[in-house]
Amino acid sequence: MSEPIEQGSHFWFMSVMAVNSIGPWVNDYQGTLTLVPGVTRLELFNQIREEVAQNDPRSRDAIVLAFDVQPNEL
Repeated sequence: MSEPIEQGSHFWFMSVMAVNSIGPWVNDYQGTLTLVPGVTRLELFNQIREEVAQNDPRSRDAIVLAFDVQPNEL
């Protein structure tokens, strides 16, 4: 059995949509992170939005269709 991958305390996902020369483009992103004490949901949203845009420039002008963050446990 392989070693478990270290993950953050919270799981997040974001779905975005943009329009390009071909038509609508939709993509989703997900990951985990450990929250900084005192961070607000808006601050976290903006931080993740910026990271997504840096990693995938196509998403920079996209609108966010869905966003959620939850504790990373079942």
